[in-house]
Amino acid sequence: MTFHFRLLVISICVFVAGCGSSETDSDVVNKMVYVDTETMAAIVLPVYESLPATNSETGERTLMPGLYCPECRTWYPVPAPDQINRRPDAALCPKTRTPLIADGPWPDEDSESTEGVP
Repeated sequence: MTFHFRLLVISICVFVAGCGSSETDSDVVNKMVYVDTETMAAIVLPVYESLPATNSETGERTLMPGLYCPECRTWYPVPAPDQINRRPDAALCPKTRTPLIADGPWPDEDSESTEGVP
């Protein structure tokens, strides 16, 4: 993995760990939003060390950390490392061109956040 990708994943883990929640449970701190790259569904799961993480429902390694678009209120998977390094617009929302952020509401708090990309 490249340095930029590792730095992005680490910063996402730090920022998303408590995103959108006022709970102080250690369970919440050890979770983050992942997006399934096949279905584009956003789900909250424990923080995984290796990426892409394995989806327990499919058995496939399709879960990537999520980035949130505050404008269209949708979670998107972190772009691939080669896209981050080559394309300056890789961290922009594909719909609104708004910069994606690591902090957003948990998917179950905002029904539109789990819609994904058409």
